[in-house]
Amino acid sequence: MTAADLLVVIMVVGLTAYALLGGADFGGGLWDLLARGRDAAGQRELISASLGPVWEANHVWLVFVIVALFSGFPDAFGVVGTTLMVPLVGALLGIVLRGAAYVYRAYGAGAAGPAALWGRLFAGASVLAPFSLGVAGAALATGDLAGDAPFAPLTSAFGIVGGLFTVAVTAFLAAVYLCRDAAAAPATRHLVPGLRRRALAAAVVAGVLAMALLPLLWEQAPTVADRFAQRSIPLVALSAVGGLGAIWLVWRGRFTLARLAAGLAVGGVLWGWAVAQYPDIVVGHATVDSAAAPTANIQAMLIAIAIGMVFLVPALFALYRMFSRPEPGHDQPARAGHAG
Repeated sequence: MTAADLLVVIMVVGLTAYALLGGADFGGGLWDLLARGRDAAGQRELISASLGPVWEANHVWLVFVIVALFSGFPDAFGVVGTTLMVPLVGALLGIVLRGAAYVYRAYGAGAAGPAALWGRLFAGASVLAPFSLGVAGAALATGDLAGDAPFAPLTSAFGIVGGLFTVAVTAFLAAVYLCRDAAAAPATRHLVPGLRRRALAAAVVAGVLAMALLPLLWEQAPTVADRFAQRSIPLVALSAVGGLGAIWLVWRGRFTLARLAAGLAVGGVLWGWAVAQYPDIVVGHATVDSAAAPTANIQAMLIAIAIGMVFLVPALFALYRMFSRPEPGHDQPARAGHAG
């Protein structure tokens, strides 16, 4: 394994962390938008409690991947940055707007009008970001980049279904995570049945969209599809086991184990795509070898990453551990001393 290959593996690890942590945050925004009925206020309060104050920390993983791509594979970064501007700007807008709306909704909690407006913006942006990232990922697999038509990735059936699949996966993760959070405290246990139904519904939708993606993969991304059939079947099987296990565990009310199974399902999909994508970073435009920075640069970056992780991982673990059992009503970002 070359230094460039090792950096790619580390980047996929970072993407996995972002999908499992930041992805669940995005899904929470979708459920905030769809909250209805007598439990709607309680669901929104639980979602806010589950997000704050760690929602910004989850984006560390995305920043890490972007910096690694820029520093380790500058040619690929240039291709991605110049040809996928529309979906990437969409993702950036979603991330920034949802963060701002999340904070300002807390400040407007005493006024129904402003709070409702910021709440809708938070929810809408939480859908826009994962959808845009899914569209961008599909474009990397097809190699059908924007060129002179910046909106081309948004007109591809594979891109659109890929974006919807990403939204459904984040919704599934969020619902499973929220089931565990709701079951952890007597005051929120009445929310569990509704969240359980949402988790099961999101799992079904994600499964249907995954099946719809397969023929589109062979039609629009044949290079990746062939590798997928040769390399990724074990990972897909692992993902299926995780997904079915998560559904069964949610149904049985074993939510802590369901979280692990849901993470396995999502991680299997992500690694299956990454294995099939290799050695291309952008199919037909940039490979790991062709886009790599000089070996000495990548080796220095690997050393810096190793040193940084010694400090970063324990700090993040302590943060997540500290806020692993949210208490609705005591979570607003302004009260946590961090306004974005």
